[in-house]
Amino acid sequence: MSKTKTEILSLMMEGNYLSGARLAEELNVSRTAVWKNIQKLKSDGYNIEAVTNKGYRLLEPPGRINETLLAGTVQKSVLFEELIFKKTIDSTQNHAFRILDRYDGNIVIVSGQQTAGRGRFKREWLSPEETGLYMSLVLRPNVTNQEMIVFNLFMSLAISSAIRESTGLKSGIKWPNDIFINDKKVCGFLTEVISADNIVDTIVCGIGININPSPVTGSLGTATSIAGELGREFDVNHFTEVLFDKIEYYYDKFLHASFSSIKEDWLCQAIIFNRELTITTVKEKLRGKALDITDEGYLVILDGDQNIHKVISADIEI
Repeated sequence: MSKTKTEILSLMMEGNYLSGARLAEELNVSRTAVWKNIQKLKSDGYNIEAVTNKGYRLLEPPGRINETLLAGTVQKSVLFEELIFKKTIDSTQNHAFRILDRYDGNIVIVSGQQTAGRGRFKREWLSPEETGLYMSLVLRPNVTNQEMIVFNLFMSLAISSAIRESTGLKSGIKWPNDIFINDKKVCGFLTEVISADNIVDTIVCGIGININPSPVTGSLGTATSIAGELGREFDVNHFTEVLFDKIEYYYDKFLHASFSSIKEDWLCQAIIFNRELTITTVKEKLRGKALDITDEGYLVILDGDQNIHKVISADIEI
């Protein structure tokens, strides 16, 4: 990935005209290097206007995820040290496990398309080309297995809050790891860990967010996309910046604070209360209503026979 291309994009984000000479001087590269990287940005989908005696101007960011956009965001991150971008891959989650021994820090793996994307319970996650954000976060938390119970609660609030703040859409959290808009799924994530002696060394969190409408996901009838709900394209660059800011903020909260510190915010965005649910655990399937969530992360369910259940892991249908 070209560092010069990322730096040019960063300078152009303000929307002003920038001459090739000024860009070359600020970045200490040749005018030819500037021109070549401008062409690469155009190939990435950026709408860049070139005007004689004025220079280059970014008219609008692309409506899809690309390497340059993500690189600029990750470079500004205080949490992540490395971005790995693939145009097509079987699964970012699978790739994360393949390369874990090559990195010691926190990394981000993103792909424009997944041919074998997967979610919880080995379900397929449809990942058509250039319509979503498909990524896996590799984190090194050094926490106990017990502390991991609430990780998904922090992560779900990070994603839902990012959608709300950057788009104005009223997204909601379906416990434990789905984000919905208007009762349709817009995001799901899968958390897997590597632990030894009751200590979690590595979290691999795979996240799939539907950015743009797709006939593939649209045919499901249960899925939606951010742009589809807005009825227009939106600033994907702004969304990813907000998303990474929220992930960093809530991951830090996860490491240093209890779930009770964010519980009220989580409850305000949860969509599982005051409705009949079908809850499937490894041991049983029951119908009931969610009453509360404990500070330890257990979902409290009241079934039809007025029995109370505390659930730590389950599949919920609403």
